Amino acid sequence: MSPKRSAVVAGGGIGGLAAAVALAGAGTEVTVVERAPGINDVGSGLMLYANGVRAAGALGARLGERVRTDGWVTPDDAVRLLMDSTGAVLSKEPIGEVGTRLGAPQIPILRTALQNALFDEAAAAGVTVLLNTAVEDYTADDASVRVRLSDGSTRTAGFLIAADGIRSAVRQRMLGDGPPRYRGYTSVRGRTAGSALYPQPFVAGGRGIQLFVAPVGGGTLYWAAKITAEAGEWPAMGRETALRTLLERLADWHAPFAGLIREADPDDVAVTDIHDRDPAPYWVDGRVALLGDAAHPMVPALGQGANTALEDAVVLAAALRAHPGPDEVPAALKAYERERIGRVSAVVLHSRRQGSLDQGASRAEERARNDFMKSHGRKDEAALDVVAWTPQDIRLSAADSALLTVE
Repeated sequence: MSPKRSAVVAGGGIGGLAAAVALAGAGTEVTVVERAPGINDVGSGLMLYANGVRAAGALGARLGERVRTDGWVTPDDAVRLLMDSTGAVLSKEPIGEVGTRLGAPQIPILRTALQNALFDEAAAAGVTVLLNTAVEDYTADDASVRVRLSDGSTRTAGFLIAADGIRSAVRQRMLGDGPPRYRGYTSVRGRTAGSALYPQPFVAGGRGIQLFVAPVGGGTLYWAAKITAEAGEWPAMGRETALRTLLERLADWHAPFAGLIREADPDDVAVTDIHDRDPAPYWVDGRVALLGDAAHPMVPALGQGANTALEDAVVLAAALRAHPGPDEVPAALKAYERERIGRVSAVVLHSRRQGSLDQGASRAEERARNDFMKSHGRKDEAALDVVAWTPQDIRLSAADSALLTVE
């Protein structure tokens, strides 16, 4: 019997934990190295679209069920209201019907809830998690990777998966492509319990601001305001000042919108400038591969960051199963890269274009955004093609099709 493969995963966020679950399911001994002291309860939510829901299910039936239990499963007849800042409805997006057509619903869920579900799956699979520690560097040879950690220690494994985020130390070591690029707008995000607007999903846009709102269950709405601004301006304010300033910016909007923000707990608010990177020419260096935001950071306009990270994990495990030999890890990682890089590079660029359209920072741009929603009946130009992905789309090798389901 061949010795069990071993891997270090840099990063214990959604991408890193999903990779750990997938790798453990593919027979790999996994250690996750996470910089933070634990999984923090942060108010921001995220959207799992049909592709992400399918990917979660491919990682495990229990995880797929947990996502449905902990999030808000969009009913078949649900619509998302697309509005201007006065509250006038521009269109009604049939998000429930789209889920029915694609065979999987949209599921808004708190980021913490998804991370906790993945953490529990990883623990059940025997994954080791090192907290308060970061991967700082690596050296590799034909047989293994030596990983240097922030506490001064090293770990040796068969391969390294870098899921350490948009400012990935491993990516910098591999590609040396510098810092991510600010895209001209910031995000203020939070959650509000007990709002009279629950559970109606909606998007409202004014000049230079877009407000996205979705239910996450339990009577709670999560919301995200994207605001055109100079880099660093809003994060420097701190949570309470950012919340107060956002309310000032919404003073002449439809009153219930400001009420939703006013009722939020400042401790749940997160403020983050929005960055991405140009698509990378490669993600793999021998026995080291990038995944999630380390590989393809994108703006949140299409809501695909977490979804594509889950896809990555499924494809990575499939590639390792299709290349089971002890010396086939580099070939498996290159197969993963080939399968993913074209699709996700396109999503990065689609998201960037959609983000610029969403902001509507000038009168003409605001009109173009609103006209699009009126005429197309949806918010996002490329969303339907993006979310149609399924695990069955993986094409690693026709002879290995039976290996493509992650158990």
